Amino acid sequence: DNFFVCGNSDNTIVTYDCTTGEVTQEYNHHLAPVNAIVFVEDHGTKMVTSSDDKKVLVWEWDIGVPIKYISDPTMHSMPSMTLHPSGSYIAAQSLDNHIAVLQAGNKFAVQKKKKFNGHNVAGYACNISFSPDGRFMASGDGNGKLFFWDWKKSRVLQKYRAHEKGPAIGCVWHPLEPSMVFSCGWDGVIKMWQ
Repeated sequence: DNFFVCGNSDNTIVTYDCTTGEVTQEYNHHLAPVNAIVFVEDHGTKMVTSSDDKKVLVWEWDIGVPIKYISDPTMHSMPSMTLHPSGSYIAAQSLDNHIAVLQAGNKFAVQKKKKFNGHNVAGYACNISFSPDGRFMASGDGNGKLFFWDWKKSRVLQKYRAHEKGPAIGCVWHPLEPSMVFSCGWDGVIKMWQ
């Protein structure tokens, strides 16, 4: 309850105790800067990390050795990952302009048949967000657009020109108003979509 985790540019992941400020665990199996960390399973007992080394690693909480390596010659760096509301999947923004899906749980594998295309991230770490019920997914892209996908069918439902100057870098679904999404871009503007 009193811990937080940082992914670092020196290829490490560090757990800090908030009450003392001390490092309680270091994870150092990535070979390039760490991009994203997602907690999965009951009470956050496992975490999944991505890195510029084009690998996804699965860790048991507070154990410094990965329990699973996910790597493939066709994989690209995944600078942003988000857990699906069901807890069964992780959506990962891939720098080859698609959103990959990883199965969470015991398997922790890339779902090669399920991926989301249509946007251009152009090297940016555009965040991914899910509707509270998990039926829809949203992401910005490097051209300032905001995309909405049907989760089950893996197809684009809508796309909007959201931000004028630079990427639409972030988006989040309102947790209590499922028809409301907020986006932000490098243009310094936050927009509400309904």
